[in-house]
Amino acid sequence: HEIEAFSDVERRRIFHLAYERRYRNQTLDALAVHTKRRLNVAQANLTRPAPLASETLKPASETSETTPSFQIMCCIDDREESFRRHLEEIAPGCETFGIAGFYGVAMYYQGAADAHFKPLCPVNVTPAHYVREESVYSQEEVDRRRAGRRRRLGMATRWSHLATRSLLGGVLAAMSGSLATFPLVARILFPRTAARIRSEVGRIVQPPATQLRLERLEETAGPDGDHLGYAVDEMAAIVAGGLRAAGLVTRFAKLIIITGHGSGSLNNPHESAYNCGACSGGRGGPNARAFAQMANDSRVRRLLDDRGLHIPDETCFVGAYHNTCDDSLTFFDLDRLPITHRKRFEETQASLVDARERNAHERCRRFESADFTLSPQGALNHVETRSQDLSQARPEYNHATNGLCFVGRREWSRDLFLDRRAFLTSYDPGIDDGNSSILERILQAVIPVCAGISLEYYFSTVDSEGYGCGSKLPHNITSLLGVMTGAASDLKPGLSAQMVEIHEPVRILFVIETTPTAMLKIIDQNPAIARLCRGDWVQLATLDATSSTIHLYRRGDFAEYTPETSELPEVSSSADWYRGQRDHLGFATITNSPSK
Repeated sequence: HEIEAFSDVERRRIFHLAYERRYRNQTLDALAVHTKRRLNVAQANLTRPAPLASETLKPASETSETTPSFQIMCCIDDREESFRRHLEEIAPGCETFGIAGFYGVAMYYQGAADAHFKPLCPVNVTPAHYVREESVYSQEEVDRRRAGRRRRLGMATRWSHLATRSLLGGVLAAMSGSLATFPLVARILFPRTAARIRSEVGRIVQPPATQLRLERLEETAGPDGDHLGYAVDEMAAIVAGGLRAAGLVTRFAKLIIITGHGSGSLNNPHESAYNCGACSGGRGGPNARAFAQMANDSRVRRLLDDRGLHIPDETCFVGAYHNTCDDSLTFFDLDRLPITHRKRFEETQASLVDARERNAHERCRRFESADFTLSPQGALNHVETRSQDLSQARPEYNHATNGLCFVGRREWSRDLFLDRRAFLTSYDPGIDDGNSSILERILQAVIPVCAGISLEYYFSTVDSEGYGCGSKLPHNITSLLGVMTGAASDLKPGLSAQMVEIHEPVRILFVIETTPTAMLKIIDQNPAIARLCRGDWVQLATLDATSSTIHLYRRGDFAEYTPETSELPEVSSSADWYRGQRDHLGFATITNSPSK
């Protein structure tokens, strides 16, 4: 009777719970061991002998223990985990932070070449502000000429499109169609080179040097004229909120990079699903650029001083954009960079370029078309080619394999190999109040967003045709609303098979640096978080980093977790751990010793 009652569905449920338990326990065991190691190192540093007299004479700004070489803020996106890890290996003196990729700059944004405003903020937020990218004042005449070229080119393209639907136009199109063979063959056989040629030709109509219309002159916000932008006190509130959420309120480096992200590929109807979720599927470069410009404003800094947040005069913010498909980096407003910071920026840029090559190298281990013998530069060339290849169904794997979200100080997860599976959200409980107000605001966004991404991948993996959308190869874009399979099907609700084929369908595990009492209070006060946690749509644990104690949430309460092992491999670099491997990898501590 017991055997017959243990149905096929029940067996699969038990097996899947065991499947999730394995990754969860491996994660918690690794965090317990790794945080204990980090804690031991920190305690050892506190007991070191006093420095020599000559060392004590050095100003604080010259000691790596008090001031990082540079700091970089990235989106919490799991694809930035490996980028941050490689950067920390290359430049051990730097600090990295994770924050929702719209950086608190909720806006309708219109680029210099865009026809309309588009929202760049989470989908549950309605922006009240409008920001437009405009040419710099000295280049306005050049911009008008190029805008005219864009209009004429657009009109010619539209006329050509309509004319080919007529009898005479169709005949002419058929006669001249052979001319399209050359660019088509170039795109197929030499996609990277063809993309570079298109980019160079496109410069003829691209806007010249630009700036953001960020400061509002009128009292009310609106989409035109002096109503564009933010008031200075609104900018100060955005900067203060972002820095406090990330835990960056002291020890400011001279150079801080604010990095938005997105993904660009030539042949991908699902491209918005690869962009920044915190920007409504848009690209987060404008948000990072706006935040950096706000933080550099002297009036904003004076207001922050009044609010107890002092940013040193020598600190400079630079906005940047990371394309996670081809691993390119674009920097904004470098003409505003003080001459005193240029050398430091060039050194930082060299580290960032090295990090993106290593990041591409780690990504390529998942691509069957990428040989294990590729060098980091060769891997970068490979991902650049993938993004421009018309025949490529997998320009990148996006959030595939995500299974973890860590909310806490980076020092406890730094040098831990997480295999590009973790959303990393910065939070410092040391600057929070007794009600965990900062943590609550962070989790109000992080838990629903990361859980939503995880569940989207979960369901699209367990039922690719029903909950996903099957293979993208026969997809047709329908009314700009969604995709259909072929010419007749329902609109497909989920992700394509090419996005989830390497994904492990497990509920995401949140590990939050806080106490069980504080976390239970946040759950009680936030219905959206409560539905996810109490409904078992996610897994949840808290971490006390000072003792490496972990509590696991089960049946509405927390119980202390007992690690199953105290073993955690150590390797000298990320590459030493993943080299030659295609499948999912376990955890390891990176000692960051010099490579041979």
